[in-house]
Amino acid sequence: MSTSPANMHDWREERESARDAEIKQAIAERIRDLDQSSGHSEDAQEFMGDVLSAIADSGILIETFHCYLFKLWQTRNAQDEEDKKKMARAAQVIANLLAPIMRDIVSSDIHKEFDA
Repeated sequence: MSTSPANMHDWREERESARDAEIKQAIAERIRDLDQSSGHSEDAQEFMGDVLSAIADSGILIETFHCYLFKLWQTRNAQDEEDKKKMARAAQVIANLLAPIMRDIVSSDIHKEFDA
């Protein structure tokens, strides 16, 4: 058995690391594609349906979503600064609810593609 540096290199670790980087890149590209899409495609609508279904499956998330969606609706014609801040806050909470679920779904889909 040779003890040269080439034989001590962990090729399996390198392959796994390259695969992990490829998965991360694919996730980033898929999210970027979603950011740039108009939302009118069948895939985008199905994806949003999956996100909203995930929210609906969680009692706490759906209650929070409903609450802030209602607050957003209440402030839809905001004129003064206080109402505009309430509207921005409601939109931010909704975005914060959606983002991790969207990332999880995209990540899960990409991992399934790579493992298939």
